[in-house]
Amino acid sequence: MKPFEHSILDSYPEPYILLVFIDEQQGHLNYINEAARDVLQIDRSCIGQHIEKVFLNAKMLSASCKQAMEDGQPVTLEHFSISQHDLMFEAVRITPLSPESGVKYCGVILDTPYKATKMMTDERMLHSIFLSSPNAILIQNVDGEVYNVNPAFTEMFGWKDYELIGNSVSLFPSSYEKEYEEIVRQLRKNDTYLVTNTKRVHKNGTIKDVSICYMNIYNHRRERIAVARLYIDISKQILFHEKYLEQRNSYQLITENMKDLVAIVDLSGKFVYTSPSHLDITGYPSESYLNMNVFRHIHPQDRRHVFKQIQQLIEAGRSAKAQIRYKHASKGYIWIELIASPLYENQAPYEKFVIVGRDITDRKHSEEALRESEMKYRLILEKTSDFVVTFNQQGVVQFVSSSLQSWMKNSTITNMYGFMDDYVVDEEQGLMYDIIHQVFKTKKADQIAFTIDKDGHTYTFDAILTPLISNEYTRHSEDMILLIARDITKRLEDEHVSMQLEKMSTVGQLAAGIAHELRNPLTSVKGFIRMIKDEIDDSLLTSYLEIISGELDSIERIADEFMDLAKPHVISLEETELHEIVDSCVRLFEGTAFLQGINMDVEYINEQRIMLNCQKNALKRVFINIMKNAMEAMEKDGELNIKILARDPYVELLFIDSGKGIEKERLKYIGEPFYSTKEKGIGLGLMMSRKIVREHGGRLSIESEYKEGTTIRIVLPLLSSKTTVKTYNP
Repeated sequence: MKPFEHSILDSYPEPYILLVFIDEQQGHLNYINEAARDVLQIDRSCIGQHIEKVFLNAKMLSASCKQAMEDGQPVTLEHFSISQHDLMFEAVRITPLSPESGVKYCGVILDTPYKATKMMTDERMLHSIFLSSPNAILIQNVDGEVYNVNPAFTEMFGWKDYELIGNSVSLFPSSYEKEYEEIVRQLRKNDTYLVTNTKRVHKNGTIKDVSICYMNIYNHRRERIAVARLYIDISKQILFHEKYLEQRNSYQLITENMKDLVAIVDLSGKFVYTSPSHLDITGYPSESYLNMNVFRHIHPQDRRHVFKQIQQLIEAGRSAKAQIRYKHASKGYIWIELIASPLYENQAPYEKFVIVGRDITDRKHSEEALRESEMKYRLILEKTSDFVVTFNQQGVVQFVSSSLQSWMKNSTITNMYGFMDDYVVDEEQGLMYDIIHQVFKTKKADQIAFTIDKDGHTYTFDAILTPLISNEYTRHSEDMILLIARDITKRLEDEHVSMQLEKMSTVGQLAAGIAHELRNPLTSVKGFIRMIKDEIDDSLLTSYLEIISGELDSIERIADEFMDLAKPHVISLEETELHEIVDSCVRLFEGTAFLQGINMDVEYINEQRIMLNCQKNALKRVFINIMKNAMEAMEKDGELNIKILARDPYVELLFIDSGKGIEKERLKYIGEPFYSTKEKGIGLGLMMSRKIVREHGGRLSIESEYKEGTTIRIVLPLLSSKTTVKTYNP
């Protein structure tokens, strides 16, 4: 070979050997690439030597090379060793190359080397599987001599391995020669052949019911060397089939004596079998139905529906249920509830279906009476204060109680899902849809609480959803849901107020105790500080004492707030103009707003005087606390808008800031005792503000969007709607 060809072979990633054969001489090693030298652990000095001096299995390798050159086709040796006893290759591929001047070449590729211990492990594993298999296995060579049997074979047929190995044996019963010939013929064409139900002879002469899988075994040259037989005992299956036939005969006996209608109908609709009970239920003898079409006995108005049911039964292969009117010999038509199911025979595609029917005429009459009473209860529903709606699976509303219609005023509810999209708050719509669909699916009642947003106000309802199971064979009927909802907004508000009052009572008692314990030491400390200030001349020390006094005043102020929580208030109300209170509070913060670059704007939407019956200083304290919180929440260039809307019999104040807002998960805790978003806040200001507003017969609420701002809404009753505020339409 030329040097550049050597270079190409050395770059080849797989081990590669080039052998040369001149005339009929023994082959020589012409070249071996680097990958082959590494895996075989030999060097270049072996190039040019006879292959029998280099390789362990030289004779097999040489013979395979000559076969490849004669046939002109590649030869593969599987699990072959050529140099070391413990080094094997999963495949040694020998490829003949084009001869030049009578010289013949063979390329040898060594594929996937492994240690011989791996093959030994695999052999042990296969042998273990052979011995532990629950199925009987017998292996015979091509001459018919037994090579091996496993313990399961001994257990199934009674023959010991030493009795059979090396000998010929036949397990065929007499008269099974044709089956033997067919097995031989199939194994000549195919690698495997399955005999699903046959018989073989036990050593003691008894007959075994078995299924057998025949498998050819080949050597690496694809030469058949043996046949393996895997036997499966099917005696139990045969016994089960015999019992099945007995049960079928028993079921037929039951069918002949049962009271329900039983019929077998072919796919064209003709009766193949009818039970004797037809005479008792329909008045016609069972034999009169044979070869007649089932539709001749069904009420004309029910035939279309039954036809669709049969079509679905044929297409889906599942049971179908129906309630139909069936012809009676003397009563006209009676109601029959029937179930039709496919009738499978020997696992073949079904060509018939079985129908079992029951007389439900009395039940139908009861249902009709129930519908009449239902009309009476409908009148009751129309008079109830609860909201009542019925709707189908598409959401189409069939009934709306007058109470709900009155509450909706000019709006009309035509579709329940549309009503939910328009009025139910977004975060609760998904759950409400899921519960509705679940009630339709399970046919079981369920309960839900939901919130409606209407005209800027929210209302909470407690509702029960009850399925109304229709008679699906009555014209225009369908499954419905009956929704009965009760407004529990006022009840929840009362519960919340009661809870808040209880909290404030508890907090007040706690605060009073803390304030009482603080006042005594504070009084002593403040007294001694005054004495020290009078006795010293040091200006620096005096400044420190003034700082201490200021901090003690802060502590005393907090203690006073604690005492206010616990102190029962007797509010002394007086007529006051709202503009006066708001303007005085705004003037207090004008300087602070200017220094912080905050724009304050007050908008009186109603220009007339607004009079309140209130405690002026208490409301002023509320407004100052809200404006102070707004200032602290805003940075430079912020905006604080105060809007006042008078709407008989209330006035509404909106404090809208452009601050950082409050996170949704924290907003629900705002106003709770000792909860504050400020670093040095004590969490009592807003709680006191709510208490003051509530004592004035009003309410305080908070709306906030994180990083967008906060709106505080205060609603207070007017002194007299007739004299202070004209009609207002926002």
